[in-house]
Amino acid sequence: MEHKQHTFHSIVIEVVTVLLAAIISFPVCDIAGVELSMLPFVVVACYVALKFLYHLCISLSAHIMDWSSISSQNPMITTQQNKGKCVSESIPSIIENNKILTKRMELFHYEFQHEQQQYRQQKEKEDDEKLDAIMKYTRNTFKRLDFDEADIFQICECVGYFVTNRRVLSTTEIHIKKRSSVTQISLKNFAWNIAFQYNINGDITAKFVLQTFNEWFSNSTIDTIRKNLRTTAGQHKIEIDENII
Repeated sequence: MEHKQHTFHSIVIEVVTVLLAAIISFPVCDIAGVELSMLPFVVVACYVALKFLYHLCISLSAHIMDWSSISSQNPMITTQQNKGKCVSESIPSIIENNKILTKRMELFHYEFQHEQQQYRQQKEKEDDEKLDAIMKYTRNTFKRLDFDEADIFQICECVGYFVTNRRVLSTTEIHIKKRSSVTQISLKNFAWNIAFQYNINGDITAKFVLQTFNEWFSNSTIDTIRKNLRTTAGQHKIEIDENII
């Protein structure tokens, strides 16, 4: 009975091997570019390769079963020892890594905040120095043109608001007395010199001119002022100067 079963198993294995070899041979021929006339030889080669793999697997299975039977003699102790060892080694490592990461984050946060504070302080200092230079230029310019203290104060207030907020100080209390010796071109050149230092656009600068020096531009519009904000031709009491600070 056992002999018959063994014979039957052997026949089944042979049949399956032959079928697999036949199936595999066709794609092998296509990939390798082998002509169909060589197909029987390819089938034989595939059959030999499959038989080799079959016996190799049988041999490896026997070795694995032998090794498993030996190692299974004391599996619980080995597993527990391995688990205990892994846990005991991993916990201190994780804790140490978390401590290092926390310290690095704290150090980075301190350095970042310190640098941000230094940057803000430096920026504020530069902005204050720039505004002081603009105010000094404004005072000196209109002193030279014989404007009185009250008018220079109003102009400085308008300039300070203009460069700080990039908007025009809109108040009806501004009243700067018109001097016929000071031309519209000079006043527009002054406004352009100021706006250039802060990269303020022409529309806002034209509104500043119209609002601050209204008595000179009572018959002008923002569009007409904007079109000729900067005049370099000829000589004027206030010339275009990109380097006023």
